[in-house]
Amino acid sequence: MIDDLRDYLAAVAAHLGVGLESCCWGSETPAWGYVALDRRLAGRDVALLWDERTGWSIATEPDIGSDLDVVARLDGEVIPPPAAVADFVTTVWAEITREPAVAS
Repeated sequence: MIDDLRDYLAAVAAHLGVGLESCCWGSETPAWGYVALDRRLAGRDVALLWDERTGWSIATEPDIGSDLDVVARLDGEVIPPPAAVADFVTTVWAEITREPAVAS
């Protein structure tokens, strides 16, 4: 299981342009994965999280030792193809960082 999870996270990370050194994972129940993204939102680091029950989510990291704040969840499969996870990150990031329209 742990080798499969590592391989899956490596594939997701590759689609996101980050290395496996940006990832960590665990096989305890529920199995989980973490991918540090090279992005910041409102002064906080951004991470991609996975667990075997709920699938993928994007979260911000407040202070060390605090729970992560989930910003968005990927609906559908718990283990989607890595390209779908990368598309999810790209789409959510574009929505979050889009400049508001200026009224004329």
